[in-house]
This record gives sequence, structure tokens and C-alpha cells, in this order.
Amino acid sequence: MTEGVPARELDGFFPADSMVRQLHRLRITAISGVRALLMQACDPLAVVGFDRHSRIFSDPRARLISTDRNMSRIYFGDDETAKATGRTIRAMHRRVKGEVEEDYGPIPAGTAYAADDPELMLWTLATLADSAIVYYERFVGSLTDEKRQGYWSGYRRIGKLLGMPASSLPKTEPELREYVRGRLTDGSLHISDEIAVRAKAIIFDPPFTGFTKVAVTPLTEAVKLSSVGLLPREIRKLYGFSWDPARAAILESLALQIRLGQKVWPDQIRMHPYARLDLAQVAA
Repeated sequence: MTEGVPARELDGFFPADSMVRQLHRLRITAISGVRALLMQACDPLAVVGFDRHSRIFSDPRARLISTDRNMSRIYFGDDETAKATGRTIRAMHRRVKGEVEEDYGPIPAGTAYAADDPELMLWTLATLADSAIVYYERFVGSLTDEKRQGYWSGYRRIGKLLGMPASSLPKTEPELREYVRGRLTDGSLHISDEIAVRAKAIIFDPPFTGFTKVAVTPLTEAVKLSSVGLLPREIRKLYGFSWDPARAAILESLALQIRLGQKVWPDQIRMHPYARLDLAQVAA
């Protein structure tokens, strides 16, 4: 009998003891999605598709919730639920295609784009994985090289589930970091002033309401600070974000509060909502 047993405790598409489950069962890791979205918005070809086909800028909270829901069904769902979600996402990607209508940064007008292009998908997947690791290590604890590799191996499974060829995915977690560093320094990233203003709005609307909003005040303050402070400096520069030692010290203090607080927080606060559901609820 699995009814009433939290999905995180049962093997599904990912084993219960997998590193993907270990990271994403925590609410703090979900907050890393804001950092990931800010980084994704700096891919000039992807941002054209974002702006034309997605709610990322018109309704960033809805976009975050939608992404969180789909990814959580993969993280915590059984094999059937994860594969069905993968098919849904692939179908959505097939509809997002077109041509750039006017020059945007290094991308000339007339350039074709498609959301199922493995190169575009890799930046999206890499920023999600990189951000989750950054947040976990800052707010929870350090990861060994073996655990970091275990996490990325799980994320490679997600990439293949979403239709990416295995050859398009870095094989190791160090290769993932090398890929991210390369994108940060090769001149391929860009964001216009207009898009930057709209993207920054993502930071100031953390997805909490009611009792949870009050209870996780240190968490929401950490969202605002960490969304800037934990960005790579190259991305901060693109957005025009400033950062200084005083704010860095405040962020570290908040991180310490959260690391200590999680030891006594009830599951309602500490655990991601999907990690507390049973398999039937995850699939619903």
C-alpha cells in the first residue's frame, strides 16, 4: 500500500535515495528557480521565444509555478507520470519556433529559433541544475564530488526525457560547470534594458501566501538577496545589479539562519509541497 506515503519515500522515475530527490525535496532548492530564470533570460535567442511564447515576463509568478509543477512531477512522480510530463513538455517545445524579427544583441534578424533545439535546451537545463546545486550548498550544506556527479547524472536523465540527445549533454558535473563558465565568458549572452527591467520583477514576488508567507520571512528575504548575490558576476553585470560586502554579509547571515532553522522547521515549511504528496496526488 502506497496511499498516504509521501512520494519522496518511494521509488519512482528517480529512486527515493537519489540526489535529485535529496535536493529537490527541500523548499529552498525550488527558490533557485528564480536565479535560473534570470540566467535563462540572458540567452538572446531563447529570450525571443520566451517573450513571444511564454509568460516569463508578463506573468513571471505563473511561469515559475508552471515550471515547478512540471519538474516536480518528474522529480517525485512514478515512471508513468514522469514520462507523461516529458511528452507534454516536448509537445509544448515543438510549438515554440519562429524567426527573430529584428536584431537582438549578437543575434541578427531572420535567425531561426526552436525551443526543442538541444543547444537552447541545454542552457535552460544547465541553469536549473547549476542553480539548485548553488542554493543547496549555500543554504543546506556542501556536496561531495560524488554527490554532485550523482545529481547531474539524474539531470541528464531529465534532459533525455525531454528529448535531448545524450551527446548534447555534458557527461560529468565538472563538464557542466565548464559549459556554464564558457557561456558566461564567450560573449554569447545579452539582455536589453527593456527585458532586464521586466526580468528583475521576478525577484520581488516570491510565490508564498498566507501563513507560509509569514513563516518563511527569512526565506523570502533570502530570495531577494540571493537572486542577486548568487548570480554569476557576469550575469549581474548584464543586468546592472550592484553588489557589495555589506549585502554579502547580510546574505551570509540569512543563509546561516536558514541552515539552522531547517533543523527545527516542520515539514510544511521545510519540504517542497510535492515532496509531501503521495504518488496519486503528484500525478493528478
